Amino acid sequence: MNSTVYTNSVTIISSNSNSHNHNNSANSTNINNITITNNSNVNNTNSLPASPPVATNHTTTTHITTTNSSETTALTATAGGDAANVPPMTNNVSNKSIAALDDQEALLQRAADEREAIFNRYTLGLDPKNVVDPWENPTFELYHITDKYGFMHDSRLPDTRDSQELQRTKIELERDKKWVKMIANWNPNNEKLRRRIFKGIPDRMRWPAWKKLLNVDELIAANPDKYASMLALARKYSTEVRQIDSDVNRQFRDNVAYRQRYSVKQCSLFNVLNAYSIYNPELGYCQGMACLAGVLLLFMQEEEAFWALNQLIIDRKYAMHGLFIEGFPKLTRLLEHHDRILSKRMRKLHQHFMKHNVDAILYSIKWFFVIFVERIPYSLALRVWDIYLLEGETIVTAMAVTILYLHKHELLRLKDMDSIIEYLQVKLHKNFGYSDDYVIEALERMLKKLKEWKLDVAPPPKANEFPVRPLGQFVEADIEKKIGRRRSEYTDNEKQVITDVILRSEQNAVEVQSTMSYETSECATVTLNVPEDSHSIRSSLAGTSVASHGSSETFSLEDNNIHLKTANALQNTPQREILLLSST
Repeated sequence: MNSTVYTNSVTIISSNSNSHNHNNSANSTNINNITITNNSNVNNTNSLPASPPVATNHTTTTHITTTNSSETTALTATAGGDAANVPPMTNNVSNKSIAALDDQEALLQRAADEREAIFNRYTLGLDPKNVVDPWENPTFELYHITDKYGFMHDSRLPDTRDSQELQRTKIELERDKKWVKMIANWNPNNEKLRRRIFKGIPDRMRWPAWKKLLNVDELIAANPDKYASMLALARKYSTEVRQIDSDVNRQFRDNVAYRQRYSVKQCSLFNVLNAYSIYNPELGYCQGMACLAGVLLLFMQEEEAFWALNQLIIDRKYAMHGLFIEGFPKLTRLLEHHDRILSKRMRKLHQHFMKHNVDAILYSIKWFFVIFVERIPYSLALRVWDIYLLEGETIVTAMAVTILYLHKHELLRLKDMDSIIEYLQVKLHKNFGYSDDYVIEALERMLKKLKEWKLDVAPPPKANEFPVRPLGQFVEADIEKKIGRRRSEYTDNEKQVITDVILRSEQNAVEVQSTMSYETSECATVTLNVPEDSHSIRSSLAGTSVASHGSSETFSLEDNNIHLKTANALQNTPQREILLLSST
């Protein structure tokens, strides 16, 4: 094991088992000249770690040089030898250094034991030997409260399906047959495929369709045994185990697949996230990735979900790496583009939000990070995911604006930040107020409008949104990360985020004071084609919730020509700083 200890300007570097010149022979003596370094693995950062050296009777002599003294003390320790051969310590600094080294070794061992214990619990899974605390398993009545996606509701679902749901089921069965043929003759550039995806992929066909859209089968064939090797390395070296375990225990506990602690899907989710933290060491693990992988696992097997997650993160169509990497560069870019659209085309709502200090990050984190999961009804979120996997990033921007257009009248009636955020984060998830088909039609129209306004595409991504290090090459973490020691200072990226927050806050304060009152702004109304059966527009997930007060006939597109002040910064409130830095 490689160890570096800094105590009173004294550095002790142990024998480097990964060094190019390391010899692990018995009865040998190694002399390490002291040099200060941040990483004893610098010569071989991307290679797999060598096996630990065998404990044999050999002596290691290390010279310790202090910066405030010219004395050099030879410290001799014997592994597996006679303790009497070790000379007494004559230097107090050396004693402290050895104590620090012992403490570090103890912390490393404790971290390794904790990692192994957590992995063992997931390996046992539902085995009766695996003892689970009662608080970890929710109790509820399954009968009559679970929808077709496996999500549970606070009240019983209707005992019988209404005529509209029966009709939808009949139509979906007919569409299944068409999708079987389409998947057998897959052509991603086929316009018919695009039209059918906008109509919605049938639930039974979502598994093969998503695999095709994400090229999962090709990736598995091109990387045989890669997932298994990454998972094996994660069991030995992952530094993300504790956080992943905590997030798995929270993810989708209202779904039957994830309801029981250490269920099959919980174990798969744990494995996928740990394996990916090793596969993409630059990213590791960030909260939000559990939700993405959790959705994928509802339709895929474990290894399939691993490669699908990888596509979402590194493929340039989705490029979610920039959302989860330190500094969140893609989030910054998407938020600036979102603000630009609101200030140009939804001026009244934009000023209303600024007046009540509603920064976009307060309501849009899950819109951008997990593609609207847990912010809109699950059936609608799946429809958005279908289109997102086909079209990529532009769908996220368009859907975000569509939500605000459809609900702007209700939002304008809310007069404080808390009620606005609750409406967007909580109420719309329970009851969106419009049928899924109607929302997707509105999304299609919004895509066309944004294209007309030349606002459909966000500014191009910068280089820091994409991985720099090679993927799938193991890099052993440094000791600080292994023992879970947190940094005491912000990184340069985090400091820049704080600076941007302050600048944007000041800019918005000036803008609110200088612009005219939004009550006097004019607007042009774009009317959507409304089916005669208005009830179908207002229906929600499985017909289980009532409609909201949002208008079902029209939504407005403010057409004021507003000069958008240039600001390469994030938007206003202090909450943004807290949210960004706490998500690392």
